[in-house]
Amino acid sequence: MKSGVSTSCLYPLETAQALTEVQNAGVENVEIFLNTYSELEPPYIETLVRTAQEKNTNVLAVHPFSCSMESFFFATDYPLRQKDGFAFYEKYFIAAKALGAKLFVFHGDYTKTPFPFKKHCENIVHLRELAREYGVEFCQENVARCKCGRIDYIKRMREYTNDDISFVLDVKQARRAKQDPLEMIDAMSGKIAHIHMSDETEFCDCALPGEGCFDTGAFFKQLIKSGFDGSIVTELYRGDFKEVAQLAQSVSYINEQFALAKA
Repeated sequence: MKSGVSTSCLYPLETAQALTEVQNAGVENVEIFLNTYSELEPPYIETLVRTAQEKNTNVLAVHPFSCSMESFFFATDYPLRQKDGFAFYEKYFIAAKALGAKLFVFHGDYTKTPFPFKKHCENIVHLRELAREYGVEFCQENVARCKCGRIDYIKRMREYTNDDISFVLDVKQARRAKQDPLEMIDAMSGKIAHIHMSDETEFCDCALPGEGCFDTGAFFKQLIKSGFDGSIVTELYRGDFKEVAQLAQSVSYINEQFALAKA
């Protein structure tokens, strides 16, 4: 298991600067959240590669800024738009390969979109095949505003893809969709590649790991029982912590709790 931090925690700080900030805090593993078109272009990706290499930082995953457009591209009956979507997302896979990232995070179709879910899953299969050409594993995340934020859709996705699927389990998104994180583990069991970790308090549903009431130990025990052998990153919003050092501390907490759960 590798643990780290998502650069999204420091948004709206520019991605390259966010990467430097978490590196300076002593974080060795990161998820890169690209925030705009120019950051997907080769010169910017080269900057990120150099920055990562300077401190031997391991890029675990890449997250696209265009996640809100995934219904537009991949839940559509308009063939040319879908074709453009595949070409656009291929740029992400090229970037992920350059960064050494093994995983790509996908949100998918919105909950209320009338597009048939089975057809959307067929497009996801195509995206996974395309990503694999670059050595990247395409992963579906549970997101509250999307269909795959719900356990029943996760199960249907496994059926529609013949179980050729990998998942990112986001704990805060499970909370927001009123889905039990432990039940989400069961639904994704054997296919979980990556975790977006957070805690919750009486006032906040996205707090620093270890600073709330979430039973991290029980979560990790269930995760290990499911056969998980992936990566875990702290993913928060900028208002959920004060100092970047707290993000590094959360990584230590995750490592300690995971070791205890595995013992």
